[in-house]
Amino acid sequence: MNDNKIQIIKDDEVDLRALFQVLWNDRKRIIQITTVVTLMGVFYALLVTPLYKSTITMYPTGQESGGQLSQLQGMASTFGFDMGGGDPSFHIPDIVESRRLKTKLIYHKWNSEEFDKPINLIHYWEINETTGFSLSLNPLNWIKSLLPTSNKSDYTLEWETYALGKLNNRISVNEGKSGLITVEILMEEPAIAADMANTIYPAIVDFTIEAHSKQAKLNREFIEGRQIEVKEQLTGTEEVLKVFRERNRSIMESPQMQLEIERLLREVEIQTQVYITLQQQYELARIEEVKETPSVIILDEGKPAVNKDQPRRKIIVIIICFMGVIIGCITSLFIHNMNTQVYE
Repeated sequence: MNDNKIQIIKDDEVDLRALFQVLWNDRKRIIQITTVVTLMGVFYALLVTPLYKSTITMYPTGQESGGQLSQLQGMASTFGFDMGGGDPSFHIPDIVESRRLKTKLIYHKWNSEEFDKPINLIHYWEINETTGFSLSLNPLNWIKSLLPTSNKSDYTLEWETYALGKLNNRISVNEGKSGLITVEILMEEPAIAADMANTIYPAIVDFTIEAHSKQAKLNREFIEGRQIEVKEQLTGTEEVLKVFRERNRSIMESPQMQLEIERLLREVEIQTQVYITLQQQYELARIEEVKETPSVIILDEGKPAVNKDQPRRKIIVIIICFMGVIIGCITSLFIHNMNTQVYE
């Protein structure tokens, strides 16, 4: 039977038997296309750079401000002023995904088996003068790079941006329901992957401690300022009380004077208590400023992988083979449709 006379669509419906007949009759072409696409997939799977995974797990410490400090902050708030909200809270996955931490990883010096001395990731991935010019598709940049006056340092930011994009695909972070944070690193060398994973933990700790110290410093400066204000108010109130007593030595005869001196004594007492509270706060704030409490606790350190994690060559070949069959079928149906129109 001539394939051109087979009608796949009849009465606005697909005839599955006719569809299968067309594909079966053109099976040789489909097999050829599938074979070519599969071979391309095998070639790609063999050439793609293998990547090794290293994993670290950690728990947030979940520590809040000290109990005594919190109590004193509550006492201070009763006097009408805010002492700050305590330690800042950090979402560790956001820190791992931050540009700041990734930039630090890019410029860190890593020991590699392929190089004689430690190098950063820009040089490790060869994002340098020989490949940097290809990072931009603008022909004007290519021409500029060839000029004698071209400044190669102009490409530093471009290299960094390219390296950040590549590193984004190499780092993944997940937070479980229990709070367990898992960070996975993929690199060309198992040792570098492990070193990079183990570098993330101290980087997180350094960042949070620095942020904590800044917040603690602001709290201390705030308390110190309030101390000066309250001390001045207390001194002024004591001076008013002294003058009042000197001018009114017979206060027992006047209920109004008794009421006034009781008011002044009460004001002095309140301001004295505020000053004492601030003094305690100030001492605790100085301790908080120098305290270095890790924000996370490491559970599992990164270890060099024994086997590669990517690419998964079998899966790649199977998927590409399946895509080859689909491409072959679509090509066969397209050719059949063209021939049918010509025949008509």
